[in-house]
Amino acid sequence: MRTNVEMATELGISAQTLKNWTRDFSPFLSPAGPLSETARQFSDDDVFVLKRIKDHLASGLTFEETAEELRADGYGAANNGNGAHSALTVPNAQQGFGVLTDTLRVMIENQQTVQNSLQVNRNLLGVIIQDNFNLKEENAKLRERMQKLEQELAEIKKRDQEYRLTVEQRMMRLENLMRAEAAKSPWQKLFGG
Repeated sequence: MRTNVEMATELGISAQTLKNWTRDFSPFLSPAGPLSETARQFSDDDVFVLKRIKDHLASGLTFEETAEELRADGYGAANNGNGAHSALTVPNAQQGFGVLTDTLRVMIENQQTVQNSLQVNRNLLGVIIQDNFNLKEENAKLRERMQKLEQELAEIKKRDQEYRLTVEQRMMRLENLMRAEAAKSPWQKLFGG
């Protein structure tokens, strides 16, 4: 049999934690006896159960989940004197801790989702910026090509204007020659004069 101090030392927990466990998991431990909780003696079975409780809680199980594990192992089936089985009473603080843990886990998952979404948005923004730079380069190339085409068109217009002027001058000379030829008398035409 072990005392409270010996049991707490063996488990590596505080005396208050041991007291809480013996209260909260009392259906799975031997009765306290006539000397109550202060001078409680723990049997070898109690030591085994308390070590299992410590392992389950350390692995992240809640008080309720630990109690279910102990029930599944066959502990806590003793009845409390009135024919009903004792039930584990989980303190509100432990229930609150479980809810808080679940809430924090959900918040962390949501924050991770938001961070992933932000990363996707950053990547998309990077692609958009790169496309913008590429479009600016293409725009500059198109502008240069348009200027070149405008210069070529201006040169073509200039050559066309010069050609038109040359054709008009030739036409005027031919017209003048034809008028002069038409103004000659038939004798001038015949004798070349």
